Amino acid sequence: KCEEIAYMLRSLDLNTAAERSTVKGFTLQTVARLSPNDANLPQVLTVCDMVTRGIGVHHGGLLPILKEMVEILFSRNLIKVLFATETFAMGVNMPARSVVFNSIRKHDGTQFRELEPGEYTQMAGRAGRRGLDKVGTVILCCFGETPPPVPILRNMLTGSSTKLQSQFRLTYNMILNLLRVEDMSVEGMIKRSFSEFATQRALTANEYPKLLKKGEKTLAKLDASFEETAISRVGAEDVEGYYSVSASLLTTNEELLSYILQTSESDGNVLIPGRIILVTAARKHGYVRTPAIVVRGPTDLNTRKQLQARKKNSAICFVLLPESYIMPDDDPKKSEGSSISKKPGTVNFVGEAKRRYYAIHEIHLNEILLVSSVKYKIDPDALLKESSSKPPPAAADPRGMNDFGAFAGMKSRGKKLDDDSFFGGKKSNKKSNDVDVIEKIVEQLIEAEQKERGNSLPVMDIRDSIKQGSDLLEYRKHCSHMEDLVANLRSFISHRHPAIEGHYASFERKDTLRQRLETLRHLLSNESLQLFPDFLQRKDVLQSLGYVDDNETVCVKGRVACEVNTCEELIATEMVFEGVLNELEPAEIVAALSALVYQEKKQEEEFDSELPETLVECCKRMKTISMNLGQLQKEHGLDIDPIDYTEGCLKFGLVHVVYEWALGVTFKNICELTDVQEGSIVRCITRLDELCREIRNCARAVGNPTLYRKMEDASMCIKRDIVFASSLYVS
Repeated sequence: KCEEIAYMLRSLDLNTAAERSTVKGFTLQTVARLSPNDANLPQVLTVCDMVTRGIGVHHGGLLPILKEMVEILFSRNLIKVLFATETFAMGVNMPARSVVFNSIRKHDGTQFRELEPGEYTQMAGRAGRRGLDKVGTVILCCFGETPPPVPILRNMLTGSSTKLQSQFRLTYNMILNLLRVEDMSVEGMIKRSFSEFATQRALTANEYPKLLKKGEKTLAKLDASFEETAISRVGAEDVEGYYSVSASLLTTNEELLSYILQTSESDGNVLIPGRIILVTAARKHGYVRTPAIVVRGPTDLNTRKQLQARKKNSAICFVLLPESYIMPDDDPKKSEGSSISKKPGTVNFVGEAKRRYYAIHEIHLNEILLVSSVKYKIDPDALLKESSSKPPPAAADPRGMNDFGAFAGMKSRGKKLDDDSFFGGKKSNKKSNDVDVIEKIVEQLIEAEQKERGNSLPVMDIRDSIKQGSDLLEYRKHCSHMEDLVANLRSFISHRHPAIEGHYASFERKDTLRQRLETLRHLLSNESLQLFPDFLQRKDVLQSLGYVDDNETVCVKGRVACEVNTCEELIATEMVFEGVLNELEPAEIVAALSALVYQEKKQEEEFDSELPETLVECCKRMKTISMNLGQLQKEHGLDIDPIDYTEGCLKFGLVHVVYEWALGVTFKNICELTDVQEGSIVRCITRLDELCREIRNCARAVGNPTLYRKMEDASMCIKRDIVFASSLYVS
């Protein structure tokens, strides 16, 4: 595109006679470094003619010596108009009076997109030369098209810069080199990378190591206290196993109930008003496997305006408190901050009936231990009052749960009325219908409690409630698992212990702390590193290939792979050890190796018929090696597709070109064999020379003198003419 636009100005001359003379002399000096054949290359002649007229081009397909010539002339103000890609603005500090964008869209290697704010700022920032221009001008060309939308321009001009993202990646070469030294480990290198910087800083700022030590001391005290009280746990000796099964059952029920609520429009006929369930919340409310009756299910909660903020993961239940429950002191100073409500019929209210305490609690799905098939007909409005800023009038309050419903709308004078003194009082001569309802529910809950102690409370089969969803069959299997857990839970003697709550809460406190300490240890360990799983998988690959032994000692193959930095080290190493290059001539060797360093995305074609059969066979063996390595890495858990891996590592687009170059064909003639730009060819051959030196070192490491000499000859046959012309900056 740059050359196409520059060619449109072929009749324009922007330099004075003196400037043309200066440019002409510099171009002659530059071309003098080349051989006569290379000096007559079309690209050399075209660029020299352009710069003489004050017009230049700069892009990746340009020959390196021509790019240097353009950069030097531009810095001397001898090029008035330069057509360049964004690489020129990104890497070379050369300001201009004006910057012109022919488009605000670019191809990022995957798709076309608008310029990011950081990219635009970097390129537009070239406008304005320090000490020469007061203002730098930036122009966006539309070429007759409609201007870009204002939001896109505003984001490009004033948007925030692109967030820095770590590009640190583990390679086999890096892993092998780090395993060979003692001063630095792979884990240490990962921790020092930018990808882990924020995480490591947060760990230090939160003082997690100190918290871990403090938690370990507390856990030791809890363990000692738990062992000391073992003698008092008569009838609850198996509380540890009981807690473990209870935790599993709570988790399983939460998953099942959440799935039902997500996949069904209603609650699947499970958590509906009147359903008897068993709940466990030892540390939160002080009860274990206690019966409760659902007053409002999760679906009902979400349809009420006053409870819209609550998620669809809880239900309001009427809970029977344990026989050992003790009502907190009524002293306001002692009960300050208590969550117990004094208003009957509201959440967290605690009352008494039938010589047992009951409570109205919000029960989350992770606190439901068992859903029974027992269901009673109840009136939720008679049991639960909606919270309101004003008390309802007496005439419109048939739902009063206390003994003074007739006085509910009256203002109190003097001492505040005590609800508990009226509600459920033994000396009360008059009981409302609501109190009768509550006593009946308490009787039903006591009956359910006695049935569960005898392991006879029926469990609801919720398979019929799971009727849709992508994981229907899997969750129906969970139902069977849940039933097995219930049977297992009832086999513990702790399940029938009358005062299991204290022992259960004690062990739960200890287990919760242990889990938090395990989380802290994980955060502080190498396992929490983002790239640690990738490291383990790559290490397994190296051990499978024999590069590293079980003691993480680098073997001979590993030392050979350490020598390769230019391309995919595994493929190059396997080629050396399988003797793929041993029978080839030097020209054929460099032609085959070019597939490892060529990076252009080009549609692959069949191998040219002019290529030797041995070279074609070598390329096919390289493909086989790459496919096998890709499959091996996939089997070890790496996200690698063998076909994509092969296509990414091996590109045979310049095999014929490099082969002819190694045989002594001129650069002009090899350019006619392909449509790849001259700069890309030079870049490939330059990297190929570096790879030849690395393969030569590999041959020396394995003791292969024949291959060593061939690699020296291969390097010599490609180091000539314009490809290795000396730089204008250093000579």
